[in-house]
Amino acid sequence: MSTTRSSTAFKSALGVGLLLGCLAIAGSSGAGQSPRPSGTASPTEPTVDFRLLDAQSSPIVFSHATTARDALGFPVGVSRNGKHVKDGFQHAEYDEVDELDAAGQPISMTQLDKSGRVMSAVRLDASPRPATRIGRDSALQTAQRGASAAGMAAGGTASASVDPATDGWTVRWSRIQDGIGVRGDETRVQVRPDGRIQSLARVEHQLAPAPAQRIKADEAKQFVSNKADLWFSAHGSDYSIDSMDLQWVGPNGAFDAAKSIDPQPVYRLAWVANVKPSGDASKYLWMVTVYLDTGDGSLLGGDFVE
Repeated sequence: MSTTRSSTAFKSALGVGLLLGCLAIAGSSGAGQSPRPSGTASPTEPTVDFRLLDAQSSPIVFSHATTARDALGFPVGVSRNGKHVKDGFQHAEYDEVDELDAAGQPISMTQLDKSGRVMSAVRLDASPRPATRIGRDSALQTAQRGASAAGMAAGGTASASVDPATDGWTVRWSRIQDGIGVRGDETRVQVRPDGRIQSLARVEHQLAPAPAQRIKADEAKQFVSNKADLWFSAHGSDYSIDSMDLQWVGPNGAFDAAKSIDPQPVYRLAWVANVKPSGDASKYLWMVTVYLDTGDGSLLGGDFVE
């Protein structure tokens, strides 16, 4: 099965090949730059910091968590604790409230963003295995009710798949903004086989303003072809461009060793192209995904799939 790896691991593992060296350098903003070696830390490592909260000093936070807990039918704990978290890895800041049992162990958890909206919630008590799992339609209805009760927008068409870990269902709504999909953003609800909600989560990034003028698909495809010619054709391999779609994406340093490989927190509107190599290059790569800014065609990053 093909697996996606970070660009650092990709460059480190395969950097001995001329093709892959070209991939790293040709896409880089500065000539002569070399890929970061695997395991090299950035100048400033992100951290996760938190401070404790209680119901007396943060009544609104605990009130919102109570509303979400009850709306989802989560168990009520003997006691509760809370904390305010600043997560440098995920570029996120949120409040978390845990329901605790008599032994002080968490039985449910709710995370809220700065406006008090639910980001995620999960129940941690044991899940019974009924003789018959609820049907797909029932799971979709339960997930829709749960998302609405938690204040999560879950518009559009939902997809439902069996969750092998719980024998329940995972229901997803992909995020659409101005008619265009946001890459990786979604509302997700897991439904236990007995019909109770196991968890729900919202992944949602800030979006930059869309460019006033967009380059057309044919122009974007030519930009991608120019890059792919450097990466593949100039070294005896061929390629095909399998798709060219508009998406909101997180810019990253996949093709620029001077930039972070992690997606930037503010997403931008991009033409997303999937480039399928053939010939010798296909021994190393199954797919290269390229992000192009819809305003000026500049390279915003992408991904590699071995």
